[in-house]
Amino acid sequence: MKTLVWVCAAVLALLWTAFAAVGASLVGWAGGVLASGGAAEWARVAAQWPVPGWLAWWVDPAAVKALQEALLWGLGLVQQALPWIGSAVGWLVPVVWLTWAVGLAALLGLAGLAHVLVGRAGRIAAPDGGG
Repeated sequence: MKTLVWVCAAVLALLWTAFAAVGASLVGWAGGVLASGGAAEWARVAAQWPVPGWLAWWVDPAAVKALQEALLWGLGLVQQALPWIGSAVGWLVPVVWLTWAVGLAALLGLAGLAHVLVGRAGRIAAPDGGG
């Protein structure tokens, strides 16, 4: 049973590490895009996309146009702040890894606690037989 506790902890630790690695990569990529101003260009292109015909079945085309115009309006508001936001996002990568470390420490602590509790439960369930 103790082996099962540590195997589960190892699998969860691998998943947690993969999640943190993908998150750190995405945060770093987003920071680069924001700092370069590429996000502004993408927003302009997205706002000029024609509304597909199949989308009319799901959403009113006028609502999609209104969303595109709102995107352009919001972009105009934050246009000057995009490079600053991009550089500020750079400190989030270390925060992601710090969060990973805290989460991994908590996971290992819980696995250690489960290890101890499983050991105690085994001793309680198995009587001494002396008598």
